[in-house]
Amino acid sequence: SFDTSTDPFGIENGIYLGDFAVLKFSGPFEFDLIKRKLEFDFTRIALFNGLFDIQIKSGDAAKIGASTGLGSESNVKNVNEKGKKAFFNWISADANIATARGGGGGLALWRRIVDEEEEASE
Repeated sequence: SFDTSTDPFGIENGIYLGDFAVLKFSGPFEFDLIKRKLEFDFTRIALFNGLFDIQIKSGDAAKIGASTGLGSESNVKNVNEKGKKAFFNWISADANIATARGGGGGLALWRRIVDEEEEASE
């Protein structure tokens, strides 16, 4: 998910079983509208629906991702050699779905989830 109401903006991603967050990453992001590029760095990991909440150093999420298969080794190289953050290049987005290409070459898809309060106001 993306939160543009905070400063800096916040990004959150995770692995869920239903509504239960087995693993959740969060941290700041920046978006360049002209380049359609979202750069981010996860600085917090939460396990088992927040039972364990661990703050990590900037750039460490790239190492964790590459070692577990959740991320790309190219993200580690970008952080270590070039000082760059992980990123997504946006392909398309509308009110319901967004697509982007990740820095490691993978395709990312997001679907809008409407909660009960939002649904009631529509």
